[in-house]
Amino acid sequence: MFDTHCHIDLPDFDEDREEVISRAKKAGFSHFMIPGIELDCMDKIIQITESNSNIYFASGIHPNNAAELVPDWAEHVRKNASHPKCKAIGEIGIDYYREYCPHDIQRKVFSQQLELASDLGLPIIIHCRTAYEDLWPLLSDWMKQGHGRKAVLHAFDEDAEKALLAVELGIMIGMGGPYTYKKKNERRIEIVQVVPMESILLETDCPYLSPIPHRGERNEPAYAALTLAKIAEIKGVSVEEADAQTTANGLDFFSIDKHSI
Repeated sequence: MFDTHCHIDLPDFDEDREEVISRAKKAGFSHFMIPGIELDCMDKIIQITESNSNIYFASGIHPNNAAELVPDWAEHVRKNASHPKCKAIGEIGIDYYREYCPHDIQRKVFSQQLELASDLGLPIIIHCRTAYEDLWPLLSDWMKQGHGRKAVLHAFDEDAEKALLAVELGIMIGMGGPYTYKKKNERRIEIVQVVPMESILLETDCPYLSPIPHRGERNEPAYAALTLAKIAEIKGVSVEEADAQTTANGLDFFSIDKHSI
């Protein structure tokens, strides 16, 4: 299994990070991706990835952290992206839910990071919350402008119609803990039903968005196995088949050798 979006660099894991990684490996996880969210976190993320052969990272500025960037922030993102363990630009995007950053600044920083990803030939990890109408034109135009561009809509929480439009452009759909929720979850069930297995990436977004029965607790990579089981159930396939496909999807998306452990 491949947890394609886990923030195990955050302070929530400072006391037991190695135990968390060990539990995930015992649960069957072979690879992990840590997205960057701000410049200050990158040294710690790089240290974690350098100490673990199967952990990779993305370099980027989260939209909630886009308000007070240093003038040369893009060069810092570019420099971190040159590290051999960096496999993407992210997480980047637009977020109107928290209102931590003016909307025009978010859109500008997002567009600049799209250009950076194009320059470097790296895939992008997209964060979008209550801002899809503004994000989609920018993302879809970016995908159409270059052959072979890759993007994943992390923690996708729109609807099946939007999911299919994204898949038609070659965009991956990130699925995590909320896809296991039992109440008012018909929309997510429909998304799983219509999105091909070849377009799904498994993720946790830990320490956030814990799946059932751990909802309300700190999330961790091992719990993604519960999301995988729910996806397999909805798809009517075995967990082993869902595991093989989503892991292959992640390795291909991030251009990681399948034998890298």
